[in-house]
Amino acid sequence: MTPHTNRQVPPEDRLTLQKYGRFWAVYDQGTLVVVTVYKKGALEVIQRLRPSRSHQTAKEGSDHGPQT
Repeated sequence: MTPHTNRQVPPEDRLTLQKYGRFWAVYDQGTLVVVTVYKKGALEVIQRLRPSRSHQTAKEGSDHGPQT
């Protein structure tokens, strides 16, 4: 199966969504991560792989130990 070059996400983003035959492929900096049947599923994968700002803030706070 050969992927098509139908970009759905801006190229400056590290995660891209492309049509893959009749399916959808998610790439991380050009590396294939997953192929899904539905576009909605591929978008969910992208959402879960993107680091959220609240998650980064919480992680950064926990790296410095307890605050007193």
